Amino acid sequence: MGAMKIPVLSHKQGLSAVAALLLLSGCAAPGGRPAAEELNLALAGMDGKDAVTFEGSAALLIAGKPVPESALYYGGKVQDHSRISLYSLLPDEAGETRSVPVQGVKKSGRSKAAAPSFYTKLEKKNGEWQPQQSGEAGRLAGLNPLQQLEELQKPDTQVTEESGSSGGIRVLRIRLSPAEAKRQLSEELEREMQAIRQESVAESAGQTAEVREAMDTLWTQKSRELKQRIDEAEVTSVYFMKVDSRHSLPKRLTWTRTIRYPGMTDPADGEAYVTKVDFYGYQ
Repeated sequence: MGAMKIPVLSHKQGLSAVAALLLLSGCAAPGGRPAAEELNLALAGMDGKDAVTFEGSAALLIAGKPVPESALYYGGKVQDHSRISLYSLLPDEAGETRSVPVQGVKKSGRSKAAAPSFYTKLEKKNGEWQPQQSGEAGRLAGLNPLQQLEELQKPDTQVTEESGSSGGIRVLRIRLSPAEAKRQLSEELEREMQAIRQESVAESAGQTAEVREAMDTLWTQKSRELKQRIDEAEVTSVYFMKVDSRHSLPKRLTWTRTIRYPGMTDPADGEAYVTKVDFYGYQ
C-alpha cells in the first residue's frame, strides 16, 4: 500500500468469498461489532477508495535484539487498487534516514541526513503483484501493504480485539494458522531465491561453463538447506490492525513473523521480522 506463489483473489472477489467465514471467526466487543466483521468492513472500506498513501518501517530482530543493518523505511501510494509506487530508504553511515520525494509522494521528514533510495512500481496482473524492476528494487515487493492486507483474508485466520480500544479506534489482532504462516514464509523465500538465481545467471554470463555449473550447484545446495530449515521451524505470523471504526478504514497495520528452530528452549530466542505501515490521505 525489514525477504511463493498461489492465486490471490482481487479485493472485491476476496472480500465476497471470505466474508462469511471471517464473520464466523471473530469475537464481539461489548455492544460492538464482532472483531472479524470490523476487519471485513475495514478491508471493504479500503477497497472503496481510489487511492491511499502509506509510510512504514521494517526490521529484523534476533534473540530479541534488532539487527541495525536490517532497518528499512519505506512508503508509497496505491492507485486504482492495482498499481503501487513504492520507495525505500536505507540508513546512511550515521544510521539516519531521510525521505526523498518520488512522483508526488509526501516527505516523511525523518532527518536531515541523506540516504540511498530504491524505487519500484508494482502492478497486479492475473492475481499476482509484479514489480517492474528486478534486483534490490524488485525485492521491495515484499513490503507491498496491499499484499499484506490480502493475507488477512485467509479463511482460517483467528480475529480478536485487543483491550484498550476507544475513541472510534479499534485494535484487531489477526493470527494466521501455523500451516498458513509457514506457507507464506516458504513462498516469500522461494521468490527471493529465484531472484538471486536470476542475478547470478546474469552475472556469470561471461564465465566458463565450469564456473556457471559451480554457481548453479551452490545455489541448489543453499536452496535445499534453506527449505529444510523452514520445514523444521516453528513459524507464527500475527497482525495488529488499528481501525478507524467511524469510517471503517485501516489506520495502521503491524505485522510480526517469528521463526524458532528446533533446540531453542528460551522463548526469547529465534528470529522476528517486524513491519509497521501507516495509511493516510484516502481519496
